[in-house]
Amino acid sequence: MSASPPPVLLTRHGKAEHNLVTRFYMGRSPDSRLVREGRDQARALGMYLLRHRPVARIVSSSLPRALETAEIVAAILGGVPVHADDAFWELSKGEWEGRMPRDAVPEPDRTAWEEHPFHYRFPGGESFAQVSARAVPAFERWIALHGREPLLFILHGDVVCALLRHVLALPEDRVRTLLVKPCSVTELLRDGGTWRMTRFNDDGFLAQAARGRAP
Repeated sequence: MSASPPPVLLTRHGKAEHNLVTRFYMGRSPDSRLVREGRDQARALGMYLLRHRPVARIVSSSLPRALETAEIVAAILGGVPVHADDAFWELSKGEWEGRMPRDAVPEPDRTAWEEHPFHYRFPGGESFAQVSARAVPAFERWIALHGREPLLFILHGDVVCALLRHVLALPEDRVRTLLVKPCSVTELLRDGGTWRMTRFNDDGFLAQAARGRAP
């Protein structure tokens, strides 16, 4: 009997420049880089994985803040391969990125978002349905190629939400309530053709690292 596939780990990149301006929709913000706290989070994640969760390969969004997180983690893990994939870019907020205050969204858009969050498309941007249409096939392709190895995906909050909605068959409106914290660990196990989540949004090791304790 063959061994079960190892867990698949999902995380969000470390805290970046655009996370400091939370009043605005930031979306992809392709020029955003990790801040010092974000680099510290990436190092703490790397040390936690080194001690507790073996990783053979990292798949990352190719946006700088995710790729920088991946490179920091990979170095701590002894130089495991990092693969950048454009399919995992963050949900584009289009015309609103960096300009539309979250508390000033026009009422028709707010209502549409609240009633149909999975299919609502940001002006000039994307919907969660569109993110899912590009990210899910990419996720399944990487699993098919390397699913017998311990994999870590370093992505963006909305992309993680879209993937979880798909693999766990969650109701579409759950994408509006899921919150993925920077460098937190979400763990998925696949049993046959069924995925189950064994850990969600675990970032307790970050607090330990901040207190100077080994995660």
